[in-house]
Amino acid sequence: MKNYLLVLLSLVLFLPNLFHTDINPVESYNHIEVFDPSLSYLNSIHKIENYVDSIAESRSIQQGTLQYVEIAANVLRARFYHGFSHFSLDENWIAAASGKYIWYDLSCKVQPGSILEHPYAACSQQEIVFMTFLRDKHLIYRSVLFPHHYALEILFHNQWYYFDTNMEPAMSGEQRLSDNWSNSADSLKRYYNTVEFKDLDYKFGVNVPLRYGPLNEVPAPHARLFQSVTAILSKTAWLLPLLLLFLLDRRKKKVVISE
Repeated sequence: MKNYLLVLLSLVLFLPNLFHTDINPVESYNHIEVFDPSLSYLNSIHKIENYVDSIAESRSIQQGTLQYVEIAANVLRARFYHGFSHFSLDENWIAAASGKYIWYDLSCKVQPGSILEHPYAACSQQEIVFMTFLRDKHLIYRSVLFPHHYALEILFHNQWYYFDTNMEPAMSGEQRLSDNWSNSADSLKRYYNTVEFKDLDYKFGVNVPLRYGPLNEVPAPHARLFQSVTAILSKTAWLLPLLLLFLLDRRKKKVVISE
């Protein structure tokens, strides 16, 4: 009976790998925010860099300038619409199930290449892609942390400029300068579309001081480790009951021989 249970357990652990299914909720495009589905072919950081570089060259804009980064931000805001991208069962069923039944964030992708497999990404995921782009271009950034939102500031000539590809505030280059909004989350709200975002007080807080991340951080190291380990386990865990079955059978044969 024990042998049948181990075989059944092996089958249960293997079956999720056959289903390209997202068991976590996926948001649909709201037709309000900027989104260009034709940009879905930009499915790697390298392709995004080449695309941004080509636009900058056609406009005679130098790399590493504020105008150059604004091009990159506009590309990313059009590349994604808002919504958490998760692992499907065949990609990493352990992370997918953990997000469904334990903690939602466990299923949300944190590797830029994986995020770029989707047309949608949440604020933190879009900024992960943006951060990777900025690191490749040797630009200095830091995360801006709100109670329920995530954005970036980028350093130019010893001054910080604000960027938010996810919620797409209507800001000029000069308005992005942190001195112009006094490092205040409440002052930033006026640049956002209040028709689309009716919950700015929830996302940004009220009279809440801003928090900043370290310079040029690679975010979510623990999530990266968890997702890397569970991706391997999702593909191999089904072998463990069979290995145990083999060892039990071998042990049984040794006992018979010794008798």
